[in-house]
Amino acid sequence: MSTNSVPIPPRSGSGSVSVSGSVSDSVSVSDSGPDTGPDSDSDSGDVRAWLSDDAAAWTGARPGSWARPFWSVLALLVTVVAAIVTEPAPVCSDVAPCGTDWVGMAQVGLAVGLLYWFARLPELALAAAPVLAVIVAWEELSSDGWVSRAANLAVIAALGLGSAASWARLAARRKQRRLVDRVDAAQGRRLEFAGPVGRGTIPVVAGLLLCAVAVGAIVTGLRAVHGDEQQAARATRTEAEVTGRTDLSLRVRTDDGRRISVDALFPEDYRLGTRVVVLEDEKWRRLVAEPYDALGWQLLGLAGGLPGLSLLTTGLLARRRGTALRRGPVPALRVLERLDEEGRTWVYAADDPAGSTPLLVCACVPVSRDVEERVGADLHEAVMLGAPYDGAELAFVSRAVRAATAAEGTTEGPLLVTRTFTPARVPPTGKGRPQGA
Repeated sequence: MSTNSVPIPPRSGSGSVSVSGSVSDSVSVSDSGPDTGPDSDSDSGDVRAWLSDDAAAWTGARPGSWARPFWSVLALLVTVVAAIVTEPAPVCSDVAPCGTDWVGMAQVGLAVGLLYWFARLPELALAAAPVLAVIVAWEELSSDGWVSRAANLAVIAALGLGSAASWARLAARRKQRRLVDRVDAAQGRRLEFAGPVGRGTIPVVAGLLLCAVAVGAIVTGLRAVHGDEQQAARATRTEAEVTGRTDLSLRVRTDDGRRISVDALFPEDYRLGTRVVVLEDEKWRRLVAEPYDALGWQLLGLAGGLPGLSLLTTGLLARRRGTALRRGPVPALRVLERLDEEGRTWVYAADDPAGSTPLLVCACVPVSRDVEERVGADLHEAVMLGAPYDGAELAFVSRAVRAATAAEGTTEGPLLVTRTFTPARVPPTGKGRPQGA
């Protein structure tokens, strides 16, 4: 099948060339590679094709199937559920009050967050997994019952698997970048945007706002706990006998014959006739065994902190990768691309005209705001700027398709530059043509 050629003009005397046609005011590409002589590809302005052999070596650099996020997520989910089920139920008492469990909050937050970070943010997973492993080893392995200890050891093992898989995925990305650099060793091009690059700005702002909500909730919870402790320090201790229970309170009789009611989170733990200690300060009273529990503020902190931290990390990574793409120099490779029915861009080797083996998939947006120009849906040639890997930020230069009259159909437009709107992803092994191809 035939494909539209995307020419890259030869190097000018100043070393800067424009490849964007009518969008040249927005984007330009500069050749910053060394001059290797008048007969070199670099001097002629040609862009090296990313052929199937090179693409196969690049694909082979991916980590083994054991490092797939699915296994890390599944292992952590199963072991955490097992640890929760086998954990002995805590019993509130005057000697060991319940209260707010901040360490437990950290464990829950890290475990829930890692279920997502193992899949999408290995950089954050590498930092969080060891922290959770240390907390579990310090807090949970001393618990009673060999079943519970075994379950928590399994959690630590799952965290080790996830950390190893995350490291392997990041190492594979570095290897893939090195392989691409070898293919395009003689050519480095710089993609320059005239205006600001907004990639990652929205996630960073949203992440900061959510993290601020989380910090506010935690601070409010800590202040509430401190206020309860101060109230308890001023209160009078009164011993009483449990005479009745409701869903959320106990009815007790004090030693001086008074009958009072006191709130209880777990009234079923107190049998009739048992002795309890009540703290009283005017109209305020509570059980010694049940201090203020900031569970509501903890849940709000987790609800804001987990997505906030994920969005903040995602945005910062996107901005860093986008800056590297913008300031370059970056590899430039000739590939084939296709737009599917969902608007995603699929990338293929330059010598794969059948489009049988997709290498990357991503969502792209034009740098130009000219709505009359668009990328064709058929398989066509493009120049890919940037080192491809799972999670990469890339730019593509291709021929735009311009709508014409009904008799003319479509006409070939100027060169159009697009950039990734979402990180590029590597399709699973064996993934065939995209829908609508």
